[in-house]
Amino acid sequence: MKQKSQASSSRRAFLKTTAGSALAFPFIGWKTAARGAGPNDTVHLASFGAGGRAWADLKEFAKNPAVKVVTMTDLDASRALNARKAFPDAKFYTNWKEMLDKEGDNFVAAGVGTPDHMHAPMAMSAMQAGKHVYCQKPLTRTLHEARALREFAAENKLVTQMGTQVASSAGNQTAVALLQKKLIGDVISVHSMNPKSWGSMDPLPKRKDEIPEGLNWDEWIAGAAMRDYIKGEYHPGQWRKRLDFGTGTLGDMGCHIYHPWFMGLKTPKPLSVKSLGPGPVDADSWPINSKVEYEFEGNDLTGGNNFMFTWYDGNQATPVEVGKAVGEAMNIPRSGTVVIGTDGAMAIPHGGGGIPRLFPVSKFENAPIEQVPAGNHFNNWIDGILGKVDKPLSNFDYSGPMSEAVLLGTVATRLPGKKLKWDDDAAKFTNSDEANALAKGYDYRAGWEVKGL
Repeated sequence: MKQKSQASSSRRAFLKTTAGSALAFPFIGWKTAARGAGPNDTVHLASFGAGGRAWADLKEFAKNPAVKVVTMTDLDASRALNARKAFPDAKFYTNWKEMLDKEGDNFVAAGVGTPDHMHAPMAMSAMQAGKHVYCQKPLTRTLHEARALREFAAENKLVTQMGTQVASSAGNQTAVALLQKKLIGDVISVHSMNPKSWGSMDPLPKRKDEIPEGLNWDEWIAGAAMRDYIKGEYHPGQWRKRLDFGTGTLGDMGCHIYHPWFMGLKTPKPLSVKSLGPGPVDADSWPINSKVEYEFEGNDLTGGNNFMFTWYDGNQATPVEVGKAVGEAMNIPRSGTVVIGTDGAMAIPHGGGGIPRLFPVSKFENAPIEQVPAGNHFNNWIDGILGKVDKPLSNFDYSGPMSEAVLLGTVATRLPGKKLKWDDDAAKFTNSDEANALAKGYDYRAGWEVKGL
């Protein structure tokens, strides 16, 4: 892919001054001069993150012969060793803003595979520089950020994908097709569950540990309020439990598990949400064992009637009627979804390539399920950049609203027992200023603000 260079000083000025609105000029080398280009073009890729999930994504992207990894960044150099060995020609940085500034002329696409609180600043900054973005789930930490990324990407015609790779599996795509064929009739209710417990009902320990060599703690905290490093409680593996950095079990798994029914029911609009589980014990950690109940606007797949959706995680149990709908409780997925309709029910397991099952078995045993072939989620995004597909499956126009639905539940979890009414068009709660404050999230520390967020 040929790229026109621009002076670094112009890019620096852009990154410092651009508001969260449409790009004021074309940035031809940084946007898709690649859209519609020939099959021999190479997509030059930058990675925000080089360990953990980012490393897993990098390995998948690199399998595509149209991709060249040219630069990467990780604020913990010790977690980037495998990626640096695999891509020795890629320039490595420990500061993502420096990478974007110095390497902006050299790539057109960016993967973001960092903790949740960094998704929005990194993805928005990359998009403001005209880059196409693949961002891990959940799209952002807050509702406000998800709406901002979705709108910016659409306004600037950027090619986007959220990292819900299971969405491209045969099981998920088959579930979407079956729901839209209305084999179980009009949908009455949906129930999704996951046994993880990303949270804590115990306060964080009151201590200050030595920051590991090579970890830039200030960079890791990013826009959140500064706090002491506590070994084993934040980096690298426990940040999902913390309110300022992760989104708990619901945020971690919801975007995966909501997907088949959310797409299958044509991206329904949420109307209200209420947490029936515990709230946080302090200002640091997500609670565990959440149960969140939503009302969604109906459409032709629900007989025009609004429908209820309930999320269960940890040890929260589904009601007896869910088990009855699928014959017996053992048919409820340990992680996945049960959709109950007027003419039957569907169990959709999460992960493992599981194909959905229809109940009662006696009714559907002679109606074999036609499986939709699996796709490649990573290649799907690259194909979008090269103009081979119109829109990737989990582009932000779709995954933004789905992420918002998940994040509505995280807001409710922090205000248990309160029925929060949501105006989707206005992107705000109509009966709670407290909820709207949580939807926006914390104010970024000075020097960490990104315009448009």
